[in-house]
Amino acid sequence: MSRVPVQSKCYNKNMKIIKHKLTWIDIINPTKKDIEFIRKQHRFHPIILDELLHTSARSRVEPYERYLFMTYHLPIYDRNVKSSRKGEIDFLITKDKIITVHYEDLEPLNNFWRHLNNDPNFKDRALGENTGRLAYYIIEEILFFSQRQLRHIEESVSQLTKELFQGQEGQLLEKISYLKRDILDYNIISKPQEIILESMKEVGAKFWGETMRIYFSDLSGDHLKIMQLLENFKETVNSLEQTNSQLLNAKTNAVMKRFTVLAFLTFPMVLFTSMFNVNIFQKYLGENLLVFSVVFFSVLIFTVSMLIFFRKKGWI
Repeated sequence: MSRVPVQSKCYNKNMKIIKHKLTWIDIINPTKKDIEFIRKQHRFHPIILDELLHTSARSRVEPYERYLFMTYHLPIYDRNVKSSRKGEIDFLITKDKIITVHYEDLEPLNNFWRHLNNDPNFKDRALGENTGRLAYYIIEEILFFSQRQLRHIEESVSQLTKELFQGQEGQLLEKISYLKRDILDYNIISKPQEIILESMKEVGAKFWGETMRIYFSDLSGDHLKIMQLLENFKETVNSLEQTNSQLLNAKTNAVMKRFTVLAFLTFPMVLFTSMFNVNIFQKYLGENLLVFSVVFFSVLIFTVSMLIFFRKKGWI
């Protein structure tokens, strides 16, 4: 049996094309020229083609008579802002071709391109049957990437656990806040894709046949594992935050307790010095050095005694 030759080329700096029994066209930062290239090959709806020139706010799957249009969002960790941001891939899927459009260089699509060109057996599987299988492998690569994006969250959770009882509650509060925001942003981006993958089970079964249902069910299962892992991280971080808050409150209460004790200890000295603001005490204490000394040292001995007593009680 002869193998269909695989052709890979770059149509221009924005577009890569790989041909086998099926064709995959990948476009980054599409221009009007790129959209015109697509328009000449297929009768896609003009509104959809216009939408490919910019990002979309929502994920969706739209079936048409001879093709499918899908917008898929994936989380990308941005180290500058210490949180996940949204990446987008638009799919135009016909019976013999998939066109992917994205607006920045994306690691999962680069990995998939290299995999196709370096593994002949994988080429036959992905590009040799129907575009449903090709879409399955592309989304599977995206889900693998999304799962890898959770590693920095896992590493941050492990680091926070190690630092929890190191007396750095204030610094940990800031780190926990950043991590909670990252988890929230990741969830906001990834959660709607659950609906997309569930929709693809029904839409895909009608477009390619019932045999494709199991493939998209597998993708839904992989996505569910990611969301469960994210939920575990969320619960762990909430527990860490609660424990850190308790430690911070305990430290604050201890400081307030010491200040209260110190205020009590300084009260006799404050009372003694304030006595000189009263005329009658200024007259008798100021003129009689012996009386002054007795009162002063009595106050001092009382203060020291109370200090020793509080120290034995462990209050300071």
